[in-house]
Amino acid sequence: MKKLFIVTILLFSLNMFAQTEESSFSYTEFHEPKINLGYLILGNFDVTYEYLISEESGVGVNLMIPFDDYVEWNINYNLTGYYRFYFGENHADGFFGEVFANLNDVEDRVPNADGSGRVDDDVTDLALGLSGGYKLVSKGGVVLEAFLGGGRNLFNEFNSERNFDFVLRAGLNVGYRF
Repeated sequence: MKKLFIVTILLFSLNMFAQTEESSFSYTEFHEPKINLGYLILGNFDVTYEYLISEESGVGVNLMIPFDDYVEWNINYNLTGYYRFYFGENHADGFFGEVFANLNDVEDRVPNADGSGRVDDDVTDLALGLSGGYKLVSKGGVVLEAFLGGGRNLFNEFNSERNFDFVLRAGLNVGYRF
């Protein structure tokens, strides 16, 4: 009986010891697919995927393709990669700043080859820029973010004479973090 009592006490002690140890939970929600509601209303399919590197930073890719002529965009597609740094208290939310590279293909007015006028042409270019915004994340994982920024196209020979010399990066995104 004495041996049974000792074994029972040891088992309870081990169980209590295991419960008193500090548990360290690691953050496991790294993925954020999002859709830009502002552009969707205006006739653009604009989706984003962001991977959270740490509590303070993330990288992402964004694709925008117009599907409606509600607003004449003259944009064929827009592909953006970005890096964000978060200033909030919680994991990757609050105010953020970002740097981005934007590959864009637009229909633009460029000088004619013989210099006699201007013609419409599809122009592909790369822009570098900065933007900032704010992100809210609910306890259930719903993401709401607003951001605004701009960049400058770099590589086209007609940049000084183009309509699309600068690119705008703006949005009202809704998504889910998992």
